[in-house]
Order: sequence, then structure tokens, then C-alpha cells
Amino acid sequence: MITVIADDLTGAAEIAGICLRYGIDVVFGIDAIPEKPAQVVIIATDSRSLSEEQAYKVHLQLAGDIIKNNPNQIIFKKCDSVLRGHVLTEILALIAITSKSIVLLQPANPLGNRCISDGIYYVNDVKIENTGFATDPDFPAKTSLVKNLLLGRSSKKDSIQVYAGMIHETNSKGLYIPDCSHGSDLINNVKLYNEDMIIGGSAAFFEQFLIKLKVVSTKKDSVKLNFSKDYLLVSGSTHPKSIAFTKRLEKSNCTVFTFPEHLLFENVEESVLNEWILKVAKSYQITKKVVLRISNEIIEFTNSSKVLKTRMSFVVKHLFEHCKIDEIFIEGGATAYDLLDKLNWHSFTPIAELASGVVRMHYDNDPKKHITIKPGSYEWPDGLLN
Repeated sequence: MITVIADDLTGAAEIAGICLRYGIDVVFGIDAIPEKPAQVVIIATDSRSLSEEQAYKVHLQLAGDIIKNNPNQIIFKKCDSVLRGHVLTEILALIAITSKSIVLLQPANPLGNRCISDGIYYVNDVKIENTGFATDPDFPAKTSLVKNLLLGRSSKKDSIQVYAGMIHETNSKGLYIPDCSHGSDLINNVKLYNEDMIIGGSAAFFEQFLIKLKVVSTKKDSVKLNFSKDYLLVSGSTHPKSIAFTKRLEKSNCTVFTFPEHLLFENVEESVLNEWILKVAKSYQITKKVVLRISNEIIEFTNSSKVLKTRMSFVVKHLFEHCKIDEIFIEGGATAYDLLDKLNWHSFTPIAELASGVVRMHYDNDPKKHITIKPGSYEWPDGLLN
């Protein structure tokens, strides 16, 4: 068995999609090991949004639980393709539990034009420090040297030696990030792995890892699914593609609710919020199709992202109390994580990959309830909701 620990929910869903693509038995948990056994067990966390020390503790606890259940379990550390988050610190937590001293890490995805050449990270053939990732609000790419990207985001950087560039062997203790500019490099990189290592990286690298372990051989044909005509779509994204999609839904007689201006401040009266929730609930009971958005603009005040995300989760949780909702679509990993956590939904069975990164699951405690999640920057598949 393989257990994957991801630092965000949509990254975890991407791994689930790969498993479904190859017909692999897979289960999905949030912050905990799912009770059902499977060939691949995925644990989604929100550690990218936590402090470095909190992220370390989360991975330390999860790795300890995994090894306690099965000392021979393979742990794959899913990370962001451009290494945003506390990647090195989280890997050090895995080292502390497993006592393995060699790490093979490949975050790149050449098919997505995210490549490493001579130890330098490129996005669409441009050094990452000269792309939009340089102004990321949480983890700005201030260098294009992949080694320094990793080390610069950890206070524990002196705990391990990091090697990057053309790597042909991994005999010494340390963390290795091989060059990866073509799809064939992913295949060659994964050949460096042996069972005495910790392994991690992108979803594309995970796919090659499954193939190396001979867990898979051929891709499965997609299965036609029947979706409920009634649904709630929750969006925490201000990406232009998300806004455009919402406008198309609105033209097809789907009711769209964006937080009114008086609910976009740091502090709001709960009675006012509850009044608006009742308005949304009445609309859903009539139309059975509702889109909920925070705003089409970026809203800024102290800790605005967390406050508004929590407010959206509060709204949806109360909608579930007023309405029978069995089909929910969520875009944005942080939005999805917070919402499912507030609903206290933590165990799922992935059932379909609708497109790369777009995965449908049912809630294990109530299999009639389905959720479909995707990153905010991805598009919904054509014809899915309209």
C-alpha cells in the first residue's frame, strides 16, 4: 500500500484522479487516515496555510500514525509543483519518523511546462523568479535555483544536505532534486528510487512512481456519470476563468449569489448574515441550482482571506440545515478544505476524474452526497453544469 500526504486538498484530489485513471482502488481522508483500506490511501491536509511549526507537527503526527498501522508502508509526499509551502520542513518530519536519510523529490511537470534544467526552475521557459510566482503573497519565488527555493522556505534548512542538477546516483544522505525538462526525465528520475528512501513530488511524478511499482499498466476508459440536476456550486476563486464560468451559468437560469457589500467587512453581525442565508436558502428551495461566490474582486482587510473563507463555510453549513443538498461543486482548495472541515466531513471515496485535477467523490457517511472539487485556476469540463 501507498499513503500519500498532500499539503492542500486540490493537490490530493489530483492524485486521486490519477488513481481513478488507472483503475486503482483509492480512498481519501482529510487530516486523518481513512478507515477503509485501499491500494492507495490519500490524506489531504491544509498545511500550506499553516505556520511552519504547525505544518511540521501535522506531518509528524500523520507519519507516526501511518507507520504505526503498517511499518512497511510507502509514504509519498505530494508537494506543489513550484514548491510553495513548507515542503522541506514537512519532509524532515517524515525523516524523523521513518529514520530514512535519503529523499528523492521531483516537483516538476514538463507536460505543464514546469521544468528544472541545471538546477534552475523554469515556467513556460521563463525563470520562475521572472514569472507571477515571484509575487505570490505567501511563498514568493525570489530565486530560480530550485535548491534555494526549497531551503529558503525552511528554518530547518541546516538539517539536511540538498543536491540539485544532473543526478545519476543517490548514495549519500540528503535530499535529491534531479533535472527534469522532458516527460522521459520523469521516467528516468523515478528509477533512482529504492525502498530505503522517502519519495515525493508532483502528481506527474507520482504517476510514474505507480508505473515503476507496477501498480498500474494501462489507463482505464472513462465511465459515463449521472449527475443530479440540482446542485450548489461554491467558489472561493477570483480567477477570470471562474468569473466567466459563473456568468455563463447565470445566463442558463442558474441563480448566482455574491456576498453583498455589507458582508465583505472584517466584522459583520450574525443576525444580518443569517438573514442573507435565509434568502439564499429560499432561492435554492425554488430553483435547486445556486452558485455562491464571495466576490468577483479581491477583498483586502486584515486577515481577509481567512475571515471570508470561514464566513463562506458558515453560510454553506447553514444552507445544509435548511435545504436538502446532495450535489456540491467546490472550486479552490483552501475553500474546499475549510468547508468540508466545518461540515465535519473527513472520509471520502473518489469515484471519477472528470478532467485533470477535477475529481468527484462521495461522502462515506452518506454516499448519496457527492462533492466535486477543482483548483480555482482550472476550468470545469465542458457541459458539466450547463
